[in-house]
Amino acid sequence: MKSTYKIKKENLKLTTLGFTLIELIAVLVILAILALIVTPLVMNIIRKAKISADRRSVDAYGRSVELAIASYLLDTGTFPTNLNSLNVEYTGKVVVCNVMQMKENGGIYLSECSVGTKEVKDSSTDDGWYHYGTRDLTNEEYVDMYGDALKKASLAYFNTNGNPVEDYRTLTIDYEGKPVACDVTVNYDGTIYMTKCKVNNVDVTADTEDGYYHYGSIVEPPAVQSLLAKANPVTVTNYTDGNTGEMYTFEHPATEQTGALTDYRYIGANPNNYVTFNNELWRIIGVFTVEDGNGNTEQRIKIVRNKKLSRSMQWNSNVVNEWSTATLNTYLNGDYYNGLDDTSKSMVADTKYYLGGSDEYDNLKGEDYYNFERGTTVYSGRSTSWTGKIALMYPSDYSYTYALGVDNTCYTDGHDCDGSSGKTNGWIYNTNSNLSEWLLSPRSAASYLVFDLDGSGYVYYHRGPVVNSNSWARPSLYLVSNIKIDSGEGTEQSPYRLKL
Repeated sequence: MKSTYKIKKENLKLTTLGFTLIELIAVLVILAILALIVTPLVMNIIRKAKISADRRSVDAYGRSVELAIASYLLDTGTFPTNLNSLNVEYTGKVVVCNVMQMKENGGIYLSECSVGTKEVKDSSTDDGWYHYGTRDLTNEEYVDMYGDALKKASLAYFNTNGNPVEDYRTLTIDYEGKPVACDVTVNYDGTIYMTKCKVNNVDVTADTEDGYYHYGSIVEPPAVQSLLAKANPVTVTNYTDGNTGEMYTFEHPATEQTGALTDYRYIGANPNNYVTFNNELWRIIGVFTVEDGNGNTEQRIKIVRNKKLSRSMQWNSNVVNEWSTATLNTYLNGDYYNGLDDTSKSMVADTKYYLGGSDEYDNLKGEDYYNFERGTTVYSGRSTSWTGKIALMYPSDYSYTYALGVDNTCYTDGHDCDGSSGKTNGWIYNTNSNLSEWLLSPRSAASYLVFDLDGSGYVYYHRGPVVNSNSWARPSLYLVSNIKIDSGEGTEQSPYRLKL
């Protein structure tokens, strides 16, 4: 028998996953709508998180810059002028800020910052710049900023004009901050000293031993200026009053060959005038205004070898007291000069030496020697001056070591110095080693005699050695004017060392 089955419509249901087709389509539509709504929100959150992270990186970098500036300030006492050169200790994402500036109030400004390839701005500031460390400076810091600006202006003036400024008030000073007023001194070497400072009329005292704000030299001074800075002023007319081991000032009226001049000399038993030259110990006689033979005058340092040469020599084998052709001159400016090391050779200046003489030998004071040396009284036909590199000491160089009360007998009468108990108070005598030595000046009334320094301490020519006799000599010379002191205190244990 054939069977018949009927399927009811209500039995035709999709049971897959427990959803009808219509329900599944509805779910998919809802999910799509949610995706459209949620995805931008999520992406925006991620974007903001990345921006926030980048800003935190820039902020961390800015804080590191701030710490680096604080460290620099502690080390140097001044703010850095170039933030890009700071040693910034920062670890994290690479941060680059093309613009980094610092204002006078200590504020730090970073701009054009990027992390990786993305530019990062600070939306919390009107200018989009990152601001750090804004604070009010102390009055001391304002004074220091002013001093630093003054030094920069002074340096700019020197670079333009070749010499330090005489009046700082003529400078253009790049300073922004509270008004600062100080008593300012700019020295010959560009060193700046400020005292009695006020900021907005409030007194500010420097935390230094002498109460001055110091700003270093802008140019290394010549040795002449370094020595003159220590010299006693002309108002010191007594050796005891100025006995610091430094030079004393002597004023001279015009002579036949020179105008009125001021020179500076080391006097006394053991001043600070030791200097190394040609790897030997020499002594500085003083600072003198001299000619170069072409009419040009300048201040130069005059030195003399501390010890005599190793052998005695004739002043002139031709038995004439003419220095320009003297045997000793030929040797000193020939073999002896050529035997100097190259550096020392370059330090020796061509100088005009005066050859004036005298027929007197006793009752001559230091100024008497000085005057006849620069006079024109000579034996017939003899030269009154000579220009060259190396010569000998003048009688006045010896006599002036006893000036201003060091020893009145030796100063007022060089011929009578040997009988004075104070002759050991002169530094040239103390290095004389009891050996007579030649001096530069001739006897004007004789053709074959020159002044010499006897080993017992007196200046003489009569019965002294005829110029072709053997006696001892110490070279003396003037240094070039641009020479500088590299180190040393001028003592025997720490002599001055020179450099060009």
